[in-house]
Amino acid sequence: MVRSSARPTVLILSYDAIDIDPRVIKQVRRLADEYDVTTCSPGSSPDPRVEHIALDPEDVRPRGRWGNLIDDIAREREWFGWTYDHVPLVQQTRRLLRGRRFDAVIANDAETLGAAISVAGAERVHADLHEFFPGLPVDDTKLGQRQRRYWTWLITRFASRVRSSTTVGREIAKRYGEYGLDAGVVTNASPFRDSTPTPTGSTIRLVHSGNPFRERGLAEIMRAVAASSADVSLDLYLTYNPPTDRQHLVALAEQLGPRITVHEPVSQAELIDALHGYDVGIHVLPPTSENNALALPNKFFDFVQARLGIIVGPSIEMAGIVTERGLGIVTTDFDEASILAALNGLTPGTVDGFKAAAQTHAEALSAEAQVENWAAAVRAITRSE
Repeated sequence: MVRSSARPTVLILSYDAIDIDPRVIKQVRRLADEYDVTTCSPGSSPDPRVEHIALDPEDVRPRGRWGNLIDDIAREREWFGWTYDHVPLVQQTRRLLRGRRFDAVIANDAETLGAAISVAGAERVHADLHEFFPGLPVDDTKLGQRQRRYWTWLITRFASRVRSSTTVGREIAKRYGEYGLDAGVVTNASPFRDSTPTPTGSTIRLVHSGNPFRERGLAEIMRAVAASSADVSLDLYLTYNPPTDRQHLVALAEQLGPRITVHEPVSQAELIDALHGYDVGIHVLPPTSENNALALPNKFFDFVQARLGIIVGPSIEMAGIVTERGLGIVTTDFDEASILAALNGLTPGTVDGFKAAAQTHAEALSAEAQVENWAAAVRAITRSE
């Protein structure tokens, strides 16, 4: 790692491990050649060109009887400032970065913002918000509603003060406008892959990758594939988080028969190559939370770079791009019957047309076209010094 005193210094802060976070890794890779970058997060260093300050999520210092009592009172009375100041990762950040000076900070997600402001000042902080935090799903309980108010407090208390902000899609950016943010957009696009579509065979091979959460509608997709009159199959590359949900889907696949196969998860580095052998990526995500309703996830862009056709539900962000670019099919609803109707209309010829559209639009929908928005935000901060 070579440091140049002539280059501005940039801190990239995250409370998730940066080395396994595709979005934040893109920030690191784009900025490391232009700035002296320091990363601060749990996990290992994401890039040999940067200085990495590791946070330890297990480092929770005992608060003692009276400290725990005050914490309980603070939560009950919603003294959110006290609660935030005593989050262990926030305390570690402030302790480990005390006395350091950074010309700009990218603070990832809501809970890093207060710590970033205390390290560098609000005028040097760019907030990158990966979700719509006031709309995160919570239990319909007193505790759950208090958690929602805490997330909202983080946005109104900190995000509205920082120099600039970005989020993952246009609709979420509009929602943040209600909280005083003029957020730009950096989608979760995948890096451009110089590739070409494969011809579609007589069996149309569908694929899905990701977490096996029950609320993501995977069981409905699986049942629709099993019942379809079209010659289709479905392969799922599912993580083990949460394991009980994965076990449920494995058992369902065995029950539904040979059209459905559940595979081991594939690393992000290998995923596009694995997807490229398929024909259609499918992600029909029920709007069980506001963030799900507004979702524009990594996997959508992975499908494009793998040169697949795409089937999505009527989710506003994904459906808009699929329709605008001719990338595939938008189902009429999120239920099994709507998915089945979409599958029954598939033919190898229509799928080849969707793949051709992915080829046409792959560069425009790539990460390289998006990350310049982060670079511009950091440049505006450092040049105002």
